[in-house]
Amino acid sequence: MNLLTDHFFRQLVSRAIRTDYLENVTGFAWLIIQPLMLLAIYSFVFTTIFKARIPDAGGVGFTAYLAVAFWPWTAFSEAVLRSSNSISANAALIGKVAFPTELIPLSTVTATFLMHMAGYLAVLLVLQLAGTPVHWLALVLVLPLLVLLYLLACGIALLAAALQVFIRDVAQILPPLMTFWFFATPILYGTSILPPGLARFMQLNPMTWYVENLRGLLLFGDYAFGWADAVVPLLTLLVLWAGIRFFRRVSAHFEDFL
Repeated sequence: MNLLTDHFFRQLVSRAIRTDYLENVTGFAWLIIQPLMLLAIYSFVFTTIFKARIPDAGGVGFTAYLAVAFWPWTAFSEAVLRSSNSISANAALIGKVAFPTELIPLSTVTATFLMHMAGYLAVLLVLQLAGTPVHWLALVLVLPLLVLLYLLACGIALLAAALQVFIRDVAQILPPLMTFWFFATPILYGTSILPPGLARFMQLNPMTWYVENLRGLLLFGDYAFGWADAVVPLLTLLVLWAGIRFFRRVSAHFEDFL
């Protein structure tokens, strides 16, 4: 980015943070309250009603096991869903100002991640105060992981935002797809409770890599590396490249459909 574009991008991010979170009290409160409510509901259902026992959780307990994976997923999911409609929502801006239009969905993803990561840090502090030993030194590796997750969200957001301009049904299709992806990712459970064949299949889900590595680093101090530690980052960068390439290829036709 040149200086002018960089400034414009920061303005877009700032506007997204103000309008979506800071200018209305409920928006900012809901950022924390909604994930906490869902966390409480899932914890109650799985630990009290179903009496779920997750061997992978070890001695940290189900709530901590869930929270460490749930917050990054929430940031990822909300970033993709919010940005998918960003081009259509900013139709008045496109055509009036000359700027790279990919900055619009990217600014939405950036604002969402910044706000949710602040909440994530708060959750980790609460877990520590509640008696869960958090491996703070692992943040050195957790931060690059979260940056990669952010880049994956950017790639998917660019694809979704571009498609939404031409196929309006994307707004209706995407939420159930993200819900399915949530339950297909070992957030509420560990892969150790799955049949071996299904557990191996789950490793094809890139979000499995993110979730398991975040848990391993923050809760168990597990710094082991495997083949997926090279494959998933490369896949993430490929998705980002594909998203940018597709968005730029079709963006010239946005004004005809907005």
